[in-house]
Amino acid sequence: MSAFHLPQLFCPITPELHPLMREIEGDALERWSKYLGVHARHSVFHKLQRSHFPFLLGRCHPDVPQENLRAALDFLIWNFSWDDQVDVGEVPAEWVRQQSEMARAVLEGAIPYHDAPPLLWLLASIRERIAERMPAQWMKRFIHACQCYFEGTIWEAEVRGNRVCLDVDTYIQLRRLSVGTYMGFTQVEAIEGFLLPEEVLAHPALQALVETATDVIAWANDLFSLAQDLQDEFHPNLVFSLQKERGLGLQEAIDVAVDMHDTAMRRFLEQEKSLPSFGEHDAHVARYVTGIRRWVRANVDWSIQTGRYQEGTGEAAPQRVRVA
Repeated sequence: MSAFHLPQLFCPITPELHPLMREIEGDALERWSKYLGVHARHSVFHKLQRSHFPFLLGRCHPDVPQENLRAALDFLIWNFSWDDQVDVGEVPAEWVRQQSEMARAVLEGAIPYHDAPPLLWLLASIRERIAERMPAQWMKRFIHACQCYFEGTIWEAEVRGNRVCLDVDTYIQLRRLSVGTYMGFTQVEAIEGFLLPEEVLAHPALQALVETATDVIAWANDLFSLAQDLQDEFHPNLVFSLQKERGLGLQEAIDVAVDMHDTAMRRFLEQEKSLPSFGEHDAHVARYVTGIRRWVRANVDWSIQTGRYQEGTGEAAPQRVRVA
């Protein structure tokens, strides 16, 4: 593999962090060691510890009570654990589809069968805790966001199974699903403690903002995970699609991907400034947009901090990316 470096990413959003972050992480690690039935020396626990998932959510929601984060944090860790099972090498797309259908059923209230995988039982417990606090209409929207993610992971498995590299436009459609931002953005209301009407959330200006923020996060994630993806043949990544479609070398494609990230970041900032008034809902819309804005910045800061993307070896391992 050729050596490469990741240029500076443009992200002028001020980073934030929950003041009780260490306590929140310790509490989460203690819960998950019990969920998984592992001790502190177990490799699974060590991977969880190195990933620092609580710091991602703690950067997204720096000023809410600790109890507001627990169920959402458990779902976030569940989501990454799930992704580790379905987003790898030779996992058949049909298996991913079957697992996703079971997860969707659990989110809708189904009880897992007695010998179902532990992650399905965990999802059932997390779902119950979330549903206790949130109304049915919000749960319906959250389940739809999860379904978008499931569809993206199934599509990615099909791409890997077919051993193809998608054109850029098709890859963008796939990545907007598989990156999972819709789940995080939907939970902003649940964690921050407000609800927006469906007609407000469906406004074209807000929909465009969500799509742009999704692109910013997706392209940053593709760059941070590039060293790992290079070791997994036919793993979908924006850089690989750019290479194939435009006949670029690896570093050239990386530079184009960085430019796409920075362009989307600037578009997000412009869209944020030009949002229309939503009348009596302006205050809650502002909190919703702040939540999305924090996700954009948190993704970059957590990606630099986490051990999740620092496992590339040899000359392909990149320098740590800088952020402006």
